[in-house]
Amino acid sequence: MADTAAGQGEGLGRLVVVNWAPDALGLVRALQELGAESLTLLGTDAPEAVEAALAGPRSRCAVRYMAASVGDGVESFAEQLAGAVEVATARAIIVLPQRGRGETDAFSRLACTAIHRACAGHPPRILVAVEDPEATHEFAGLGVSTIFYPGFLRAALLAHGCLDLAVFRFMLALLQGGLRVQTWPVPAELQGKCFRDACLAVETDPAGNTVTVLGLCLTGEPGMLVNPGPAQPLSAAAGLLVLTGQGI
Repeated sequence: MADTAAGQGEGLGRLVVVNWAPDALGLVRALQELGAESLTLLGTDAPEAVEAALAGPRSRCAVRYMAASVGDGVESFAEQLAGAVEVATARAIIVLPQRGRGETDAFSRLACTAIHRACAGHPPRILVAVEDPEATHEFAGLGVSTIFYPGFLRAALLAHGCLDLAVFRFMLALLQGGLRVQTWPVPAELQGKCFRDACLAVETDPAGNTVTVLGLCLTGEPGMLVNPGPAQPLSAAAGLLVLTGQGI
């Protein structure tokens, strides 16, 4: 989506995220960093239960949350999508797995069916996160243009570890505790600067060992921001996330 938007010289527009929960707050931040103009989040939590988590993201772009789920029935969910959500006008729709369901991917398939009906068979771009890569064929004919499986990332890392000695040593150091992720205070000389400056300035620990700045520990909202982009200001950071250890 980012490449497409960049090629057209505009942001991501309005995005709809189905089966969203506060533990996916990092996705909201990432979409905002990529240029989302507004976000409509649909989930099973009561609106008052997510207000605190969304306070920070709402300062960056319009974020709307609605309690809605295909668990109430495909037709009912489709009506909500077509009416209050206006899903047909979204730039893209992301369908996340809904935890606690015995057949998570089947539940996501029902959500895609409802989206398809709400858009009269012509939905915007749909992206689905699947639990089981063998379930991808089940989404055929539902207007799904992209299916991603987080397990592919783990598999790719293991494959690189088998072929590249440096990658293998890095993974081994993580597993054995030779590498650690620590929170360091933002140095006074970096006040008012950005993440690029932190990466260039923080290169060693007090003992002279090489370190790597991974991201920021945020203020004003819970959580961490990993690889936020070079222009991310440090003003909202309570500290730096730093990879340390002799194995670097």
